[in-house]
Parts: sequence; C-alpha cells; structure tokens
Amino acid sequence: MGQYLVDVRIWMTQYIMSIFLALGILGNLMNIFIFSHKDFRRNSCSLYFLAASIVNVFTVAWGIAPSLYTLKNTDPSTYSYIYCKLRLYTIHTCLMMGRTLIVLACIDRYALCSESVRIRSFCQPKIAIRMIIATLLIWPILTLHVLILENLNGGQCGMTGAYVLIYGLYSTLVAGIIPPLLMTIFSILTIRHRRELRTRLAATGRNRTSKRDQSLVVMLASEVIVYVVTTILYPTITLYRAIANGYPQSAESLQIEAFLGFLGGSFLIYLNSASVFYVYFIGSKSFRKECFMAIRKIMRRTVRVEPMATQLHNTFHHTTHRTARL
Repeated sequence: MGQYLVDVRIWMTQYIMSIFLALGILGNLMNIFIFSHKDFRRNSCSLYFLAASIVNVFTVAWGIAPSLYTLKNTDPSTYSYIYCKLRLYTIHTCLMMGRTLIVLACIDRYALCSESVRIRSFCQPKIAIRMIIATLLIWPILTLHVLILENLNGGQCGMTGAYVLIYGLYSTLVAGIIPPLLMTIFSILTIRHRRELRTRLAATGRNRTSKRDQSLVVMLASEVIVYVVTTILYPTITLYRAIANGYPQSAESLQIEAFLGFLGGSFLIYLNSASVFYVYFIGSKSFRKECFMAIRKIMRRTVRVEPMATQLHNTFHHTTHRTARL
C-alpha cells in the first residue's frame, strides 16, 4: 500500500502536474493579456484579477517546476541552505498574496451592490491599486517567520520543535480557513444584494447593471467555488500532521500521511492557481468572447509582423546585391 501511494504520487507529479505547469502559465498569461486591456483596467475587480494572475504565474512556476526537477535529481533543499530557506517562504507568500487578492475582489463586488455610497466608493480603480500594492508589500513581511524558522538540519529541510505545531495551527487558520470563509461570506452577500438591486432597479424602471459587472461576478463566484473545493483537505491534513508530529507511526501510516499531504497541500493547491483562466472561460460567456477577441488580436499582429519581416529581408537582400555589384 505504501509503495503504491509513492508510485501514484510520482506519476501525478510527473504527468498531471506537468500539465498544470504548462496550461497554468499559458492560462494566466492569457488572463494578464485580457485584463491588461484598457477597458478592463477601468474596473477595480479586473485589476484584482490581473494582479492575482501575475502572482499565479510565479506560484505555478516556482511551485511545480522544482517538484518536477527532483523526480530525476537530488532535491536542492537537502543540501542548499539558501534554497531551503527561500522555497517555502516564497511559495507561501505568493499563495497568500493570491488568496488575499481574491478576497479583496469578493469585497469589491459586495461593495458594488451596497446601498451605501461610502461602501460603494471602495469599487474604484485607484482604491484597487492601493490595496494591491499594500498586499504585495505586507505579505512578504508577515511571512518572514517562515524564512527565519525553516532550517536545514542533517539533510532535512523543515521546522523543528514547538514551531511545527505553531506553524500547523497558523497555516490551518490563515491559509485554510479564513480565506475560503471570507470568500464564501462575501460571495453569498454579493449574490443576495445583486438580487435586491435588480428588484429595486426593475421597480424604478432604471437601466440594469452593466453586463461586464455581471460577468465579473459570475467569474468570481466560479473561482471561489473551485478554491473552496480544492482547499477543503488542506486545513485538515495540515493540522493532523502538526499534531501527529513526534508521535511514533508505522511506515504505512507515514506513507498515507505523506500522500494526503501531497494531495491537499500541493496538488490541489496548484490546481487552483493553474485553473483560473479555464474556470473563467467555462463560467462566463462574456469572458469567452473577450478571449476569442484577444486571440484574434494576437493572430492579426502575427500576420502583420510576417510581411514586415519579409519586406525587411528583401530590402536587405536587394541592398546587399547592389553593394556586391558595385
């Protein structure tokens, strides 16, 4: 049983997570291209999506690529002190940035549907930019404890002593419970308030809210559902491993624990970061249209570049030929 789980974990890493890496980077780059458009930059929620997609590129690349490298090579965390220190710190920081940005996007959509002018003022691009900058600056500081307490001891990279339990509790609460809870609460409130807003607008005969705002709410709700589903296992297994640390366990129990830790703390976490574009694409008809428009723009630019390149080549060849004749 234990060896079978090891083989399954290696297979999932080598093949499925390789797909996560390729499609995750491609999808997030498409998000960046789409949300960088001038029309989207005027929307505060789109700015959160743009920032989260940029963070996701680093998360997917730095999280998955080293795991693939260690399948055929020695894990650098077993001999490099600097790598041991930086790996968990950078991954955890990027993940917390991404989670915070999505929470802020949920709050943004909730504020948009509020009756209070003061609360609705949160939905401004300039406010979103400030919140994004604050998120990118604050989390590297808040997670410094990981950088300090992660150490390389006897070829093993990890935490020791009482901090194993402390980090387990911290990670369970800060990464596994609070973000999905806030996302769920504000998503539910947003849906409820949007229904009330539609009722009020219909009663007064005023125009409905913009289709883009409706589309962004659908996209955000879809992402929240995927995030909650892919994060359910994480707090449970993290807390269990922290409590069970130091107690004697059989080899088979350790293999099962390691597999569940891989599934909840690595595989599903990176699936969430890699799947964002595809969740948007499936969940929103408006986003699919924007995606197809973006692809056509890329193709038109490619078509324009090729004739220019040919023309430059012909001009250079003609000039070279004349020079040779002279």
